[in-house]
Amino acid sequence: METISMKKERLKLTPEQLFDIYQECSAPGAPIKIILERYGLKPWDLIAIRKKVKTAAIDALANSKPGRKKQVVVLEQYQQVSKELGETKDALAAVGHELSLLKKRVN
Repeated sequence: METISMKKERLKLTPEQLFDIYQECSAPGAPIKIILERYGLKPWDLIAIRKKVKTAAIDALANSKPGRKKQVVVLEQYQQVSKELGETKDALAAVGHELSLLKKRVN
């Protein structure tokens, strides 16, 4: 006589799936028991998921720095822009010098 095991095997869920379950269960009025049963989870599994999400969110916020993220620029592009900046500064200095000379002539 064979015995039939009623124990369900758990599915191996990806982090994306766990986060989707978390979001689905966090919706107002969500049928949490039905959602968890669909994935073969128990209420304590949801508690563990919520703790992981909270910990990950706190870590991400603690490690984030205000301001824009640094961008990686190709060396050639940086050198080109730097050269253009130098030329622009020189041109602006020349225009400023010409303006001061013209003001002297007028006075």
